[in-house]
Amino acid sequence: MFGRKELDKLALEKQTLVAESGLNRLAVQAELQNLRSAVAWVNEATRWPRKLGPLLTLLAPLVGFLLARGSRRPASWFSRVAAAVKWLGPLYTLWKSFSISGITPEPEEPAA
Repeated sequence: MFGRKELDKLALEKQTLVAESGLNRLAVQAELQNLRSAVAWVNEATRWPRKLGPLLTLLAPLVGFLLARGSRRPASWFSRVAAAVKWLGPLYTLWKSFSISGITPEPEEPAA
């Protein structure tokens, strides 16, 4: 099949490939270490936004409301009263639908 020379040549080639693989492995490990140290600041930079996330979620609608309100002209007292009157009817209807007097009791069945 194979002569002794060919087997020795294949064994030497195998050792070369194993050594080259080891060097490549060390190079990849060094690059990975360099990459980790280069991006270590990202974890530190994102720590505060992650901690403040729930608070920012609650404050965002409030800030949007205040910005939208600040961009409008101040409303006169008449427009405020008109807006309140506009809401009175639907709110009164809603209040009546939830009031206790609006609920009719069901007739009780006589006990047998």
